[in-house]
Parts: sequence; C-alpha cells; structure tokens
Amino acid sequence: MLSARDYGRALEPLLPQAAGYARAILKSRADAEDAVQQAALKAWTAIARYDPTRPFRGWWFAILHNCCIDIVRTRKTRKTVSLEGRDLPAEPPREEEEWLRLDMAIGRLSPTHGEMLRLRYFGDLSYAEIAAALDIPLGTVMSRLHLARKALAQQMTKEPA
Repeated sequence: MLSARDYGRALEPLLPQAAGYARAILKSRADAEDAVQQAALKAWTAIARYDPTRPFRGWWFAILHNCCIDIVRTRKTRKTVSLEGRDLPAEPPREEEEWLRLDMAIGRLSPTHGEMLRLRYFGDLSYAEIAAALDIPLGTVMSRLHLARKALAQQMTKEPA
C-alpha cells in the first residue's frame, strides 16, 4: 500500500492532465475541478486495492473517468436555467472557438473513439496506461486510437454545422 506521501507524489504530476481530461469530458471547468477532487478522494480511500505492479496513472485515470461519468449522470437529473435575458458575449474568443470546434468534432465520434482521444491527448496517457485504465489489450488501444484519429480528421475537415 502507498503511504500518504507516496500517494501525493504519484498524484501531483498527474493533476494538470487530469484536469484537461475531465474538462474534455465535462465541458465545464468547475465540474472538471469537482471530478478531479472527487477522484483524488476516492483513490485515496481505495488505495489499499491499488496493485503496485500496474501503472498508477492508469488506475488513477480509471477512477477519474468514473467520477466524470457520475457527474454527467447527475447533470441529466438537474434542472436547467434559462439564459434568456442575460448578457452574453457577442463572440467567444478565437481560442474558445477552436476548442468548441474540436469538442464538437470529438462529440460526433463514437463514444469509444472519443474516450480514446481524451485519454491520450487530454489525459496524456501512454498506450499502456490507456490499456490499464480501460482494462483492454495494448493492441486494441493502438488500433482504436488509429481509427479515432482518422475519424477525428474527417470530422475536422467537415464544415461546421
């Protein structure tokens, strides 16, 4: 079992990628921060079940993924608030436009392809870590990522809807 100090040392360098990964799924900075905090707490409470022969990063991102999914499910039951009559910026900043375009393109992919891309590029996980996080063979990760990249390239070359 990892000590609190070792857990902190293992987790701390993963937090920037974890935040990016969670934001890619949740599309909200606040929700992403909540997911990362929830995952950190859940991982700590489950540290006795961590197998040190497997990559910590994959284990951590599997927990974070589950926390993100829990937040998505919770959102579906929340009431929505109308933005009618509220002042909104006329145009989003250019960087935000590109982010939204990428996010929309990933959203049009299959859930499997979207998840693979988020883990690899927003979570910055290696192929082996993705395999561990999703509990799938390394070869499956490689083929799914290849197909996901091709599908994303096709989506990005399409005109925005």
